[in-house]
Amino acid sequence: MKKLIILLLCVISWPSFAERWFDVEVIVFKRNQNPDAVQENWPDAQPDINLSGAVSVFDKQTLAARGLQVLPKNQWQLNAEYNRLANHAGFKPLAHVAWRQNDGGRGSMPKLRFTAGRNFGDSFYKDGTSKDAPLVTSESAPDGYQPTDKVSGPMYELDGFIRVYVQHYLFIETDLALREPGERKVLKEVQAVPVPLDNQVATEVEGVTAEGSNIAAVTEGSALTGLQKLERTYSIEKYLKSYGFEQKRRMRSGEIHYLDHPLMGLIIQVTRVE
Repeated sequence: MKKLIILLLCVISWPSFAERWFDVEVIVFKRNQNPDAVQENWPDAQPDINLSGAVSVFDKQTLAARGLQVLPKNQWQLNAEYNRLANHAGFKPLAHVAWRQNDGGRGSMPKLRFTAGRNFGDSFYKDGTSKDAPLVTSESAPDGYQPTDKVSGPMYELDGFIRVYVQHYLFIETDLALREPGERKVLKEVQAVPVPLDNQVATEVEGVTAEGSNIAAVTEGSALTGLQKLERTYSIEKYLKSYGFEQKRRMRSGEIHYLDHPLMGLIIQVTRVE
């Protein structure tokens, strides 16, 4: 009888331990504005995004192997929001996708990689430099410049990952990059140029020794020794700049959440599957 009661209690409490499932729908968009017009101090370079173990959000087969299921478009719920963005001159939707996942924690849920928009790989190298620019060799480079090997490959307008997981509460974390072509000033040459003597102020340079006696200025005859100044020459080059979008947000099931950025945005809705 005692064993029967224990078994009955386990059966009654079983739903509280059952695996929960959620439908996740995400829209990522960019703002149609010049980054230079935004009053923001953008870093010159962004650290590389750690995509180790990331799975493409568009790879149905690999997602299925990880326990995730891509949802068909007839089950999407944010179509109205997507259409408003698409029909607005100030925005450009880059990605819209939905999937079903369980209530796994951060360590068990995969990073879902998003790649969308233009592919700049034909025009720029991986380091952001233009393929139209002449390559700088070690012989022609300014002092202190270390040339690097130029690597080609896909360079999507949007790249990075999103991860949704449960840790007592629902969370989303993003590490995305928006790439935009632009221009930058690059040091081309550093040259030491003598300063004309007639432009120098004829002043004596004196010092005092430890004994207190004066030492004379350094001169050649009656003329002050010529000085030098460094002249730097710059050029303007095309450059593919990356703007980071890294956030972590706690969410509520069933609500639409908006993650903001000066150049882009993300709309997400997580709905529990009954």
